[in-house]
Amino acid sequence: MPNNAQKPIVLCVSGHDPGGGAGIQADIETLAAFGCHAASLISCLTEQDSSRVYRIHPVSPDILRQQATRILDDYRIDVIKVGLLGSIGALDVVQQIRAEQPDIPLVLDTVLASGGGQSMSSTKLLLPLLPVAQLITPNRREARQLSGQTAADDCARALHEQGCPAVLITGADESSHGKVINSLYQAHHTRHWQWPKLSGSYHGSGCTLASAVAARLALGSTMEEAVDEAQHYVWNSLQRAFRPGRGQMLPGRCP
Repeated sequence: MPNNAQKPIVLCVSGHDPGGGAGIQADIETLAAFGCHAASLISCLTEQDSSRVYRIHPVSPDILRQQATRILDDYRIDVIKVGLLGSIGALDVVQQIRAEQPDIPLVLDTVLASGGGQSMSSTKLLLPLLPVAQLITPNRREARQLSGQTAADDCARALHEQGCPAVLITGADESSHGKVINSLYQAHHTRHWQWPKLSGSYHGSGCTLASAVAARLALGSTMEEAVDEAQHYVWNSLQRAFRPGRGQMLPGRCP
């Protein structure tokens, strides 16, 4: 295990969801479930409930930069996981971290919209990170927006050309015939997974998946192993989902 037999550490850069379904809380809960420790930079505060997102309030990039400096000087980080940024300033901070720590694997959750369909970000906050990410996790709609292509294979090819070596395109947002198909595209190998579609509507499943992959990478799994193990965890979390409000269900990340 990394870090001299201590818990692996994942640096998470994500927004805060006050309802606890997505964002930094999803990261922390998921990493804890795998036995990892989350160091956290909260990129933005959000005004949202389980039904929709109302506003995003970016955190000062100076604060984020100072926090990052303290943590990176003190901790040995095994993996970086990036979610909702919320501002160009937060993007600048992540790029600076990456420039200073180029050898740490980075998992990018390409958040463009909430589970309820509200816009959360823009491609201009994500495209600059594709060349420095080891894995990105777009759903099919996000893959099309980021690549300018239509078919999943073409999306993955275009995203590879932008510099990202591994692309996990998830299919829950556009599933059909009761099945969800997720596909991991790497340079010379593609693997597909098929999952029965669950009946609920879930908030935070994408955050949970990306964090679970980051956790498994921090624990020493290969990329394909990490993606496989993370999907099993998310599937089980969704089967344990609960509904604390009037909107979407939240994954049961803590068994």
